[in-house]
Amino acid sequence: MPKKIPQFLEYFLEDCLNWDSEFTIKSMFWGYWIYKNKKIFAIYAMWELYFKVGENNLDDYLEKKSQIFEYEKKWKKVNLSYYILPEEILEQREELDIWIEKSLEVPIRTKAKKKSKKDLELNEKILEKLLKIPKNKVTTYKILADFFWVHPRRIASVMKTNKNPDIYPCYKVISHSWKLGWYSWPDGTNSKIEMLKADWIKVIDGKIDKKFIV
Repeated sequence: MPKKIPQFLEYFLEDCLNWDSEFTIKSMFWGYWIYKNKKIFAIYAMWELYFKVGENNLDDYLEKKSQIFEYEKKWKKVNLSYYILPEEILEQREELDIWIEKSLEVPIRTKAKKKSKKDLELNEKILEKLLKIPKNKVTTYKILADFFWVHPRRIASVMKTNKNPDIYPCYKVISHSWKLGWYSWPDGTNSKIEMLKADWIKVIDGKIDKKFIV
């Protein structure tokens, strides 16, 4: 066992995971990378345990009101796609294994390719489609994906990179399960809730009634 690792990290590895040969760690200047079978699934930094998060498991963390990993770089706040693991999951080994596997399934980010003219035109059409959503209605990633014959991830990517949210109301796009989903504006989901309420759309327990969906 490495020496002088933080007490909580030692507890996580030994008591929660039994620290078998599958799990390893690697120190870095601000914390530790945590691996299973040589693949990163978590980090320990700033006295918190963060799990890797993507589209496949983001809703799990949002439901628990987990916080994203954030740090300052050159006086600017930077976010990584890691969220604090909810404390109650630590005490449930079977559930913990599920959360670990979901983090392992998150795709590794690759360098973005330059978009073609065709891609840019499609992105513009997707954004323009938002302008046709009535004031007191929302739509879902899947509905838009089916309309444009693309994967829902493509819709999510366009919403995430929307540079004009004041013009194109990306807050009106929710997940297929009627949950709010992530929102990249300051204050995240809370901002999305306030904007939806301004459109007379009720949000109950983080979900929207299907009667508001078009």
